[in-house]
Amino acid sequence: MEIELHPAVSLLPETFNILVAPAEMLAGALNSHLELQRYKILFVCGNRSCTLSRLDRLFTELEVRRAFTSFQLMTILEENHHSFLIIEHDPSLYEDAKEMVLYLAQALRQASREATILLYSPALDPHLEKIAELADRVFCFYETPKAPARCRSKAEMKMAGSQSTLEVF
Repeated sequence: MEIELHPAVSLLPETFNILVAPAEMLAGALNSHLELQRYKILFVCGNRSCTLSRLDRLFTELEVRRAFTSFQLMTILEENHHSFLIIEHDPSLYEDAKEMVLYLAQALRQASREATILLYSPALDPHLEKIAELADRVFCFYETPKAPARCRSKAEMKMAGSQSTLEVF
């Protein structure tokens, strides 16, 4: 069964997917699809998470684990018993172990044989580029769609027209 997070992002079962998008997009997708709770979901974050604090409190069926090193992340993947994993990419996990990037990519690919994997990052970095080589699908969104002009606030519209360029002396 497909997991549709967004009209442009649907995840096939037992695949390794990467989503590069603003944190609001992932949080909004999870908050608006509370039916995802019928899956056994594991959310794995690193040293910091830009997504967890944005999740709705109605999203209750979510197990959360932290990986402070790439080795801990590998262990979490090996011990996995969930049907859907959301892993928040943290480039700081590879600062002292750059060689682990390829091993982690292979572990994510292996884990996707038994679960649907979504590796999330707000931006592309060299580590994520290497991992993406083994992914089944990669979704990249660099901006969230803006509301139509009539829906924007007056202050936002005023600011858009008030930008000026400084002169050079």
